[in-house]
Amino acid sequence: MNYETLLLHEAIRLLLISIRQQRQHTQQSLSIESGISRQFISQMECGKRVPSIDTLSQLAIALKTSISSLSVELDRIYQHLFWQKHPKQAGKNDDEPLQNVAENDLPRLEYIRKAKGLRKP
Repeated sequence: MNYETLLLHEAIRLLLISIRQQRQHTQQSLSIESGISRQFISQMECGKRVPSIDTLSQLAIALKTSISSLSVELDRIYQHLFWQKHPKQAGKNDDEPLQNVAENDLPRLEYIRKAKGLRKP
């Protein structure tokens, strides 16, 4: 799936608001925890700014989560927005959103590890 830039920015915005509220942070308390200004957090949540990977890392630490968890949730939100915007494509196999590759490949990876005598990482 190719990511549409505006939908991706909206998904990032919704993710930041959602996880901040789930963790019961205000913009001010998240600012204090993350070292990111409250104004910048507000701009990200309004969709005026997009966080860099470094900013996402700071936010993940402050929110006691990982960048990979943020990424999984971001993809879920993006797919939801995509299907809202493109409902007619929902039944086409070629256009269906990709599931988490790691989940799909786990059985194959386990088989390869066992065949090679490797332990789980």
